[in-house]
Amino acid sequence: MIIPELVKKLWDKYNLPDNVRNHCIEVAKLAVEIAEKARENGYDVDVEAVKIGALLHDIGRAKTHGIEHFVVSGEILRKEGIDEKIVRVAERHFSCGITAEEAKALGLPEKDFMPETLEEKIVAFADNLVFDKKRVTFEEFYEKLKKLRDKVKEKWIVDRSLERALKLKEELEKVSGMKF
Repeated sequence: MIIPELVKKLWDKYNLPDNVRNHCIEVAKLAVEIAEKARENGYDVDVEAVKIGALLHDIGRAKTHGIEHFVVSGEILRKEGIDEKIVRVAERHFSCGITAEEAKALGLPEKDFMPETLEEKIVAFADNLVFDKKRVTFEEFYEKLKKLRDKVKEKWIVDRSLERALKLKEELEKVSGMKF
């Protein structure tokens, strides 16, 4: 995959670790694959926004590896004057989205971080299917999410995430014709 100069400059400016860069590249490969299939099936999807959004979705990990990394990604990209379409892809990629209520319960800004556009949904979903730089099945992701439920206080948030994950999988299988 050819990495756009804008992406390379931001990765370098914020000293994004190589392992995170490699993860973003793998997420972008899968996301672009899904986006191209969706476009072939007649869906209006901005493949370039998917690619750049996927490559920059974890830029916040240059500052933190905590749960708030996606909020920081949005802050960095806004500060850099990146198109809001790309900012929202990065800001809404965590798991299958987080509602304002869930964000507040997790100690994050009380804001809706739910993916809305097809581009946002594709990147969020692709990110779930790439562990480090290894592509995994939906079942592997789903099992990891179920195990997380036993480790957290906010079990209701994980329950909602499990439901959303299944719905997002169904939606993206429909639009792309792929099976995850």
